[in-house]
Order: sequence, then structure tokens, then C-alpha cells
Amino acid sequence: MKSLYLILLAVLAAGALYVTNPDSASFSVFLSHHVQEELADDVPGETELGKKLRKGLGQIAGAAGAQLAERQDWYFASVYSIDIAGDPHVFLGVAGHFFPVKSR
Repeated sequence: MKSLYLILLAVLAAGALYVTNPDSASFSVFLSHHVQEELADDVPGETELGKKLRKGLGQIAGAAGAQLAERQDWYFASVYSIDIAGDPHVFLGVAGHFFPVKSR
């Protein structure tokens, strides 16, 4: 009986991961925010123009990134590979979230 519960739990976990496997549109949103954070100045007092420019560049990167990224769909997770400014970056998308795996 215990093994039946473990099998049921494994099936439920696999189903949850399958349903929450992020798609390309989710990656575009993530990449937009990721680029904005990377461009953020740690210097206090960033101008309003600087904030708008950073947001605009992030949105452009997110839109272009969805088209340029290579997606490997593993059904329960996805791996996105993209070159950003000549540097390769790899992100793991699982359970609706993205995690950087490799970057130069």
C-alpha cells in the first residue's frame, strides 16, 4: 500500500511539473526583467530617464530573446540557451520559474 502512495505522489508531482513548465512567452517576460536587473545601477539616485531607458532595453531584450533563444523542452522542465552580447547564457525553466545554469 505504501508503494501505491509513492507512485501516486510521483504521478502528481510529474503532472504539476508538466503543467507549470514555462513556455517561450514566460521566458520573454523573465528575460526582460533579468536584463533590467543586470543593467541596474547600484548607485543611488538613478535618474528617471535612466530607469526608463533600462526598462525599454529590458523590454526589447525580452521580445527579441524569445525569438532568438533555443528552447529544449523536456516536458517537465525547459532549457533556454541564448547569447547575450556575445556571452552564452543558459537558463533552466521549471515549476514556472527560471534559474541561471551557466553564463560566462
